[in-house]
Amino acid sequence: MTTADPGFVQAVIDDLAPLGPIDRRPYFGGIALVREGRQFAFVMGATLYLSTGERSRDAKRRSGAQPFEYQTRTGSRTVEAYYDTPRHVVDDQPLLLEWAAEAVASGRADGH
Repeated sequence: MTTADPGFVQAVIDDLAPLGPIDRRPYFGGIALVREGRQFAFVMGATLYLSTGERSRDAKRRSGAQPFEYQTRTGSRTVEAYYDTPRHVVDDQPLLLEWAAEAVASGRADGH
């Protein structure tokens, strides 16, 4: 199981500070990011996965984002509700804030 890189988690939380308080919770070896009681993202290793709604999925794919995947004994599983955040987005704070705000809104709409 992958663990979250603590330095990366802190850097992401610092960059997302304009969104308001963000809580951290353990999440299958990584760290869940929670805003107003709802998870909108998680970190595995040095990869940020953001909640992705139906409306933003195609735009994220065009930007190079991929859905979260993990391995089980019976094969690979894909979770379309969370997409990785490409490095060019993580490195561009205004763009990262835009993606994260959409993820927060998506989490509210989807109830997770």
